[in-house]
Amino acid sequence: MKTISGIYNQKLASGELHPDADQKKAVEALEKLCHELAGKKPAGLLRRRQKSATKGYYFYGGVGRGKSMLMDLFFSAAPVKEKRRVHFHAFMLEVHDFLHATRTARKKEAKDRIDGDLITFADKITKDARLLCFDEFQVKDVADAMILGRLFTALFERGVVVVMTSNIAPDDLYADGLQRDRFILFIELLKKKFHVFHFTGETDYRLNRIREGKVYFWPHDEDAAHELDRIFRLLADGEEGAALDIAVKGRIIHVPRATRELAEFDFEELCGKPKSALDYLELVKRFRVFIVKDVPKLTDDRRDATLRFSTFIDTLYDHRARLVMSAATVPEKLYQGETHAGVFKRTVSRLMDMQSKQYRES
Repeated sequence: MKTISGIYNQKLASGELHPDADQKKAVEALEKLCHELAGKKPAGLLRRRQKSATKGYYFYGGVGRGKSMLMDLFFSAAPVKEKRRVHFHAFMLEVHDFLHATRTARKKEAKDRIDGDLITFADKITKDARLLCFDEFQVKDVADAMILGRLFTALFERGVVVVMTSNIAPDDLYADGLQRDRFILFIELLKKKFHVFHFTGETDYRLNRIREGKVYFWPHDEDAAHELDRIFRLLADGEEGAALDIAVKGRIIHVPRATRELAEFDFEELCGKPKSALDYLELVKRFRVFIVKDVPKLTDDRRDATLRFSTFIDTLYDHRARLVMSAATVPEKLYQGETHAGVFKRTVSRLMDMQSKQYRES
């Protein structure tokens, strides 16, 4: 069976990665954790109240520094059958859905039992996973902040080992958030239960792959489709990607194909169906690179779709997200109507700028 260090060294030898001291230390640490897990018995009823002696890992640093890549190598190699890798945002939605369903099923006159409900949720998670790998750990919501300490304490007491990536140092989590003083206890728990690794490298490995070369393809023919699929696989480290549904305030945003920080849409899914600026903002919070296929020539017969497309481009541009796109024609000729001519001039300007090397390096 291949080891994490073996696979990592192959990537170095092929030129896919460059020597990086932080990554090397992380590989060595994760290799050690694999050995610890190999000798660790599954959590059970007799051990559920015994705090795990094995520490997890908290990897933080700038985007594209290899944190998720190394966690994926570890997840594949970890000698644990009961394991789960999940985006942290999706995990917290699962937590809140569970709490809501539990409260709804309870009699209205019953008192709130959030501590007991979180323990029940921890029991549920532990049945299927004694190793949890979280990608993109961050805390922005006061509801999340108030339950994390209790939830993770319960998970640790049940012997669950956690590895997570984040762009944020532990002490900076939930900065300026409401009732942050109550969140400090979780930060202290995190630093006690995790080895904290800071990835200080300046190389953004993923985005380096599209800093050069074409990112706007026209016309949207078979050749363009092939190129977009090639770029998706390149950015996804060969992964196929899968459909994803994101729940936002009672609505579902369907993403036809996604993996990690990469999302792919066709124009009709992205702009042909009703979506708001808040939907696009939610997407850009979740993903850093967008592949958009088959943007047609836009006329005044499709005013709503045109406005949605302009809003989408504005959102990406304001957040410096990356765009790879296939369209019926060049940006200057995409809109052939009159109603939104003024608005679309800005869209064209931004589409042009987003193709520049300067934007892609920002």
